[in-house]
Amino acid sequence: MSLKMIAMDLDGTLLDEEKNIAPEDAAAVKDAVAAGYFVTLATGRMYRSALPYARELGITRPLVVYNGALIRDPRTGETLGAWPLPLEVAQPLLDDCLGRGIYIQAYVDDHLWVPRDCKEARFYSHFSRVPYEVKTEEIHHLSQAPHKLLVISDQVKTLRPELEEKYAGKIKIVSSSKGFLEVTAPATNKWHALQALAAREGIKGEEILCVGDSDNDLDMITHAGLGVAMGNASDPVRQAARVVTAPNTRNGVARILRTVMTEQVEVPV
Repeated sequence: MSLKMIAMDLDGTLLDEEKNIAPEDAAAVKDAVAAGYFVTLATGRMYRSALPYARELGITRPLVVYNGALIRDPRTGETLGAWPLPLEVAQPLLDDCLGRGIYIQAYVDDHLWVPRDCKEARFYSHFSRVPYEVKTEEIHHLSQAPHKLLVISDQVKTLRPELEEKYAGKIKIVSSSKGFLEVTAPATNKWHALQALAAREGIKGEEILCVGDSDNDLDMITHAGLGVAMGNASDPVRQAARVVTAPNTRNGVARILRTVMTEQVEVPV
């Protein structure tokens, strides 16, 4: 069965260490768009953080952001799907972490809320190229369910199992970067959102190519018709993938896209 949809992660996949897209990778993505593939991004980033990259690549299809908690159309700004972390879970978790001095930030209506002006907030703002808003009081009184919460800490190895046990069945935690714990609703993941998006277009799961490198890519790499791990991917992602391409610093995305477009790689039925 021929591939029809291409979904790519950003950090560690399309982006280099400076958070830029290599010209070779950008050219391959643009060629895939021109060839008629349904090309999208599937990232843990905010919509407003992913949008400039989509525009740079000429991607006009709906984007999967917040690890699958939101699907938004860049042409119209319309939200096509949203699976936020319920307020009754998000608020206690925020208060719990902040009360113990653990840095945690919230994503509210595509705005980055931080509890204070600090090195973690400045680091993330630089990393994501998105301004942050200091909400010292408001973060304790969320007005709506956030799409995601993010813990930034050097103690994630002990914090992750602790939070997963304390909020068992109420949250899902993944990590896309060192020191990050990304908290979403339990059923939220990139593959779930991609399935919803593909269904709108009449595209089957086996017709989807997914490329990624980290913990938050594992679901889509495992279930896609063709799951591709970057050469720099984590061991679980590499093991789940059908194909391993070159690292993000050696045009891994361009290599797999050129292979698909020139050799007409097909997924066995």
